[in-house]
Amino acid sequence: MRRLFLISLLLWLLIPLQQAAMADNVVVFSETFDKNTSTKGGRDGDFNNGSGTKFTFDETGWTGDNSTKIYAASQCIRFGTGDANGVLTTRTITLEGTTVAKLTFSAAGWGDKGNVTNTLTVSVSSGDLSGDQEITLENKIWNDYTVYVIGASSFQLTFTGKRGFLDDVKVTSITEVADPTVTESCTFWPNTTEAASKVITVTPSLGTAIRYTTDGSTPTTNHGTEATLATNFSIHATTTVKAIAYVGNVTSQVVTKTYTLGNITVNSIFEFKQLDDDTEARLFLSADAEARVLHAHDGKLLFLRDNTGTLCLDFGTTATFNPTPEHNQHVAGWIVGRKATDKGLTKLMATANTNTNYLALAAPVTEADTEPTVVTPYGGGQFDFSNYAGDWVTFSEAYVSPELAVENVFGTENVADEFMYDQLVDVSAIVVSSANGKATMAPVAYNGITPVVYVLNEDKNYGGPATDISHATVRLKRTLSKDYWNTLVVPFEYSSFEGEIRAYSDHINGNTMHFSKTDQIEAGQPYLVKPNEDIVDPVFSDIKLSATLAASINKGGDYEFVGSYSPVELNTDKSMLFLTRQGQLAYPSSEETRLMKGSRAYFYVPNGGNAPTLSVDNEDGTTSILIPYASSLISRDDKVYDLQGRRVSKPTKGLYIVNGKKLIIH
Repeated sequence: MRRLFLISLLLWLLIPLQQAAMADNVVVFSETFDKNTSTKGGRDGDFNNGSGTKFTFDETGWTGDNSTKIYAASQCIRFGTGDANGVLTTRTITLEGTTVAKLTFSAAGWGDKGNVTNTLTVSVSSGDLSGDQEITLENKIWNDYTVYVIGASSFQLTFTGKRGFLDDVKVTSITEVADPTVTESCTFWPNTTEAASKVITVTPSLGTAIRYTTDGSTPTTNHGTEATLATNFSIHATTTVKAIAYVGNVTSQVVTKTYTLGNITVNSIFEFKQLDDDTEARLFLSADAEARVLHAHDGKLLFLRDNTGTLCLDFGTTATFNPTPEHNQHVAGWIVGRKATDKGLTKLMATANTNTNYLALAAPVTEADTEPTVVTPYGGGQFDFSNYAGDWVTFSEAYVSPELAVENVFGTENVADEFMYDQLVDVSAIVVSSANGKATMAPVAYNGITPVVYVLNEDKNYGGPATDISHATVRLKRTLSKDYWNTLVVPFEYSSFEGEIRAYSDHINGNTMHFSKTDQIEAGQPYLVKPNEDIVDPVFSDIKLSATLAASINKGGDYEFVGSYSPVELNTDKSMLFLTRQGQLAYPSSEETRLMKGSRAYFYVPNGGNAPTLSVDNEDGTTSILIPYASSLISRDDKVYDLQGRRVSKPTKGLYIVNGKKLIIH
């Protein structure tokens, strides 16, 4: 009893598996002709009449012999000679659970003979055929063919033809049909001058027919519009299309696609920004909107400004402009896309409905070039990053920081890919992101504006690059006077200075720092310079901005000549001296006088040491001796004596002894 129960259970479990197997398309007949090994003709590429040897088969039950002009060829068979047909018939083929079968085979012609056409005809003993039944064979070219047998569960197939080759005959019982292909669901919009229209394409699977409906009803083998080839038709309103493919009484699944007439159109960038994210809409830009291209990148990113705001068109891999738009071009017309916000930047993202067919580009005729928006990055809340996301802006003297990043995301030429924090820069850029109080600027160069200028401001700290930057532009914000020696240190090499340059070259006589003539300024080295004419806020282009730090030079004595790119607070202990406009050394005597501005150099004297004198070679080769100078920097606590040894409380012009050292007061 237990054994009978187990057998019954096993049979019950097998029933669904058997039903599933029956649902699959099953090969019921297959002939490769591979047992035919004639040395000529067919699959060996020699389309000849073969050797005429006796043919053989994989499948049994074929009818046909030499008397009906059937011969062996190379891994196939040859049929028909001259004007005579070859005839070959299969055994009886039986289907299970269906009355539809698919026949596939390969065939080729084997040469011309006068006006004889190489042909092949397929016929069936029972049922109907659809597909490739009457074939004109291509000479010396193999092609694949498909025929459906409909309405018979048992039949024989007959191949009749002249001067051809036959191979790979296969019959599959059909219990399911592949779904038809239908245009993907989408939203479509009306043109500005025409009614809304969308072309839908319905394509049957191979060898099948289709029926489709547009009224929401379900198509069947006898309901709906019938087509056997790819069919196009237009819709003008929101429509649901349903389609089914079929052969005989075997059908595919019903494919359903819905096409929605778009009803969201906005007429400005400002209106587009007000949409909820992920909303698909049509952006219409009239000629009056004055939309212009701010920046275009690789035909994929387009930054626009109209008279209401800015926007980024992000085409991704879905769409592209051809040709790529250029800066300052007019933009008019309409485009469909999905609204998105990416780190504060509003984007029109491409969808399956996005194309540029209705978006026109034109060069301006009389209008002035598009100009950047000038902004102030810091101070008093004057710079709101979110107000400029997607816009072209310029700003001056801003420090690169976590809140204001500068990244070369567009690969702008002669701009470093990475910027270190604390670099002081002037920038012309597209604001590519702005969120949470932070902004990322992507440098661009238009209208002759340099995308990035590195700034060395005498009143501000300087943060140099981590590595050298080639082809850089640097702005030095300070004045170099022609009337006196100026100390100078810069982070770049400069060989075209018009004036006199002196470098600390030697230490002589115990307390004299000797400066000799040179003709080139090296990065990071401090110098004494006197230009031929006053130089005010010079800009240096196409130079190598060096990562070299400002140097401190010692030539073997107790003194050092120390450069600094940034402002320096000098000690008031008389260990740090500076060069006055009168060409003499002085030290700060109070907190108020201790700040030395940047891009300069000071003189370091060890605590308790004697102040140095400077020896500067003049152009005629003579030597000028500069001695320490105090002037108004003399404090009340200093002891000042004239040359006769008398204490002086209010020194005037002349030579004095101050704290045991000689000083000249002019």
